[in-house]
Amino acid sequence: MSTLAEIKDAAARLPAEERSELITWLGKAEDVSRIRREQLRREIQIGLDEIERGKVAPLDIREIKRKARAGRDGTPHD
Repeated sequence: MSTLAEIKDAAARLPAEERSELITWLGKAEDVSRIRREQLRREIQIGLDEIERGKVAPLDIREIKRKARAGRDGTPHD
C-alpha cells in the first residue's frame, strides 16, 4: 500500500484533467463529503462566534478583489 505522501506525489504529476477527475471521484466518497461538511460547519461556527464577540469589520469589496487579483497573478499582497 502506498503512503499518503507517495499518493500526493503521484497525483501532483498527473495532468490537470486527470487531477480534476481524481478530485471529482474523491468528492463523491461519502466519508470525504462528511469530513468536508464537518470542516465547513466548524469554520462557520468560528465566524459566528467572532460575530458574537464583535470581531467584525466592514466589507471592503475593492480590497478583496485586489487580494484575489494579486494572488492570481503572483504579486504579493498584505
